[in-house]
Amino acid sequence: MIKIKPGEESKSFTNFQMILNKLAKKKYDRSDCIVAIGGGVVGDLSGFVAASFMRGIDYIQIPTSLLAQVDSSVGGKTAINIESGKNLVGAFKNPKLVLISSALLKSLPRENSNLE
Repeated sequence: MIKIKPGEESKSFTNFQMILNKLAKKKYDRSDCIVAIGGGVVGDLSGFVAASFMRGIDYIQIPTSLLAQVDSSVGGKTAINIESGKNLVGAFKNPKLVLISSALLKSLPRENSNLE
């Protein structure tokens, strides 16, 4: 399991490279699959890693925020940020599977859940 800090700053080249190196050291290959559990930042970063590692491996997304459930998990757009701006390095990579549970939204602070 690889954990990243919440927030847009985690969609960095540093984290991208760190994850690629961990996958390589653990001898992941094209038959392996990444499972991304988190919001849009986790989905974007994981999707870009999946698109890039070994020229593409499968990934599954389990979005835990409302925005990720209705937008970023199903659009196929993945990216990381660089110094010059947001989402400037990316690829199109659709998840093999998206698992959505409204129960996950109940664990969010009210201001983040958009459920009223």
